[in-house]
Amino acid sequence: MQHPTEPDFQIIGGGLIGLSTAYALLKRGASVRIIEAREGVALETSFANAGMVHPSLADPWNSPGVGWQMLGSLFGRPSPMTLHLSALPSMAGWGLKFLKHSIPARHWRATKANYLLAIYSSALITQWRHSLSVQDDFQGLGLLKIFRDTAALSKAKTITDKLSGMGLKAEYLTGPDAAAKEPSLAPIADKLAGAIYYPDDYKADAYAFCVSLEQEIIKRGGAILTHTQAASLNLEANTITGVTLESGEILRAQTTIITAASASTALLKPLNINLPIRPVKGYSLTFGNCGGDNYNYPALPVVDDNLHCAVTPLGGKIRIAGTAEITGFDTDMPPKRLEILLDMLRSVYPELAKNLSIKNGQAWHGFRPVSADGIPFIGKTKYKGLAVNTGHGHMGWTLSAGSGDLLADILLDGTSDLDTKIFAPTRIKNRL
Repeated sequence: MQHPTEPDFQIIGGGLIGLSTAYALLKRGASVRIIEAREGVALETSFANAGMVHPSLADPWNSPGVGWQMLGSLFGRPSPMTLHLSALPSMAGWGLKFLKHSIPARHWRATKANYLLAIYSSALITQWRHSLSVQDDFQGLGLLKIFRDTAALSKAKTITDKLSGMGLKAEYLTGPDAAAKEPSLAPIADKLAGAIYYPDDYKADAYAFCVSLEQEIIKRGGAILTHTQAASLNLEANTITGVTLESGEILRAQTTIITAASASTALLKPLNINLPIRPVKGYSLTFGNCGGDNYNYPALPVVDDNLHCAVTPLGGKIRIAGTAEITGFDTDMPPKRLEILLDMLRSVYPELAKNLSIKNGQAWHGFRPVSADGIPFIGKTKYKGLAVNTGHGHMGWTLSAGSGDLLADILLDGTSDLDTKIFAPTRIKNRL
């Protein structure tokens, strides 16, 4: 069965990236349809992330030395990224590329690219928020990153100093200074080696932002099909003409855009487009009504570098997000993993968390789409009528609007103020 309408663009994936891409295209007068497998938009990785828009944290996770950390995680040593034995078979190609790009020069190249897109995107998110009157618990109070050892602080200062030359604003603080900036940190101030305050970062609820985009997309005449699973892309004479659904229905479009995060690779592989992206699993716990009436509730989003977690107050709730597990698409949420997350919250805000249990919190997990070189894939593929916007890793919320607008530039204008080549999906032929 053929769908009666053939839009200019159809987008597979209705999360932050897909919705942002759709909105950017609609604003320029294009017709758009979104195909989403879940019962609603933004119910996967966009749903309950850390709630921070943070150009300051643009450096990819494959920082120098990450290989030894991942290897150590196999033997139980704490690591920013935990590698599971079950995931080893799928790691051979991607993992070697991931390590290849962890050398300082390549890691810095990715950091610069992400940062330039991030500052552009952050400003655009703000514009969209105002123009659409989005209520997403936004508060532009900045972000505080805390450190418990001097080596980690020194490493972060090196990256921050380099980004400061590109416009990043930052303030270096002592432990007591950090507690003065965020009084709820007072109980652990003496345990901190220092902190970095980034005034231009901010907190906001990504899911609430997505819902507003959904409403605006429909208002502008865009279509959003939920409960609709794409099975395969239709190839005719080197051109992608549309998609076949699991139901057998064919949906045609002038251009199909894949924005399905980590699930993008399965759709692209039959076309011999092997984007080096792997799912990296993260968890969050969101608590309401915690801390008590006399507790000095946190105001700032806080990232604990040593614990590798983020704590964000969002609209009267507190969210702790953390862990980075390479375990394929394992959807289990073992209580012991959630307990680790709650222990992290106790280590940051002991007074706030002392009466909490995982039963009190809303548990969530998502699969961040991490590219091997730390840079997202945004642009046209080798096939006419097919583009991608995926691989944003931990930067999805931060890069969402900018990525959508950049792809709209590429598809409709053929040019952009940003460097399009560094994000091009075709770079895998000679760069990875």
